[in-house]
Amino acid sequence: MRVAEYDRYGPPDVIHLVTAPEPDPPGPGEGMVQVLAAGLNPADTKMRRGQTPITDLPARIGREFSGVVLEVGPGVDHVSPGDEVLGTGQGVMADIVVVPSELVMVKPDGITLDQAAVLPVAAQTAWAAVESQNVQPEEVVVVSAAAGGVGVVMCQLLRDKGVSVIATASKHNHEYLEALGVFPVDYHGDLVATLREMTPKGLHHVFDNSGHETIEAALELGVPRDNINSISGDGPKYGVPTVGRKGLDPAAIRGLAAKIADGSLTIPIVVLPFDEIRKAYIDLEERRTFGKNVVRMDNIPERDMPEMPPVE
Repeated sequence: MRVAEYDRYGPPDVIHLVTAPEPDPPGPGEGMVQVLAAGLNPADTKMRRGQTPITDLPARIGREFSGVVLEVGPGVDHVSPGDEVLGTGQGVMADIVVVPSELVMVKPDGITLDQAAVLPVAAQTAWAAVESQNVQPEEVVVVSAAAGGVGVVMCQLLRDKGVSVIATASKHNHEYLEALGVFPVDYHGDLVATLREMTPKGLHHVFDNSGHETIEAALELGVPRDNINSISGDGPKYGVPTVGRKGLDPAAIRGLAAKIADGSLTIPIVVLPFDEIRKAYIDLEERRTFGKNVVRMDNIPERDMPEMPPVE
């Protein structure tokens, strides 16, 4: 089977698809899954570049996936062989993975496998962050890195709570964000001055997905620290909340899937084949993609594969 890994820190060209033996059968409390799609995340990049170094190299890539259960170990009864599932783990960009069963759940109805592959990390992080803040209708909030996989979900969840969402992003993404019903601003330039002009009655909450500049701007504008949530890694330095996802939250996943199914949540997805994984990470790191990048493994001849939906 194929596995995406790197044996040194660096840019996307250190990533290689290597041939590895299939994992051992699942043990107690584990499930074996044929991975069909996997989402890319900025955390993958930080680890691969050595910003959050790991101890053992080579290391496998990937944290969220969808696929089909092949086998389950003793004590697993919430998923069965043949079930379409989604899940999370470390190093899941491989044709087959074995993961703890609590990190896998049956894919909710009404969503595709591509959509399922972006829920366990990116979308669930957005859900957890938004729910952690006591946001009230008619308040004004800021979401940074709003065109990314987390930010684009945050914007829509907050919009549906009846708040005004100011979304920082590159200019080439503003049209997309406007279509979602939020107010985009360019993150280049004087962010404090721009936000002060846009919020004469004050700013209520800030969701930082990009780094210290957003947190510093929020503090300068008088936003209480408890009303600033950061998932960028800079939160502890400024003493602000850092609520994100933990493990797999089935209730959150079902809530997100229901919104996708009823059309109230749109997650733009760019799909590339597994053997173009380097390009997928380049697109992610150079911010060429609005929304999420996903790689598909559905060109594998080793096993009978379920038919995949067409790329949208």
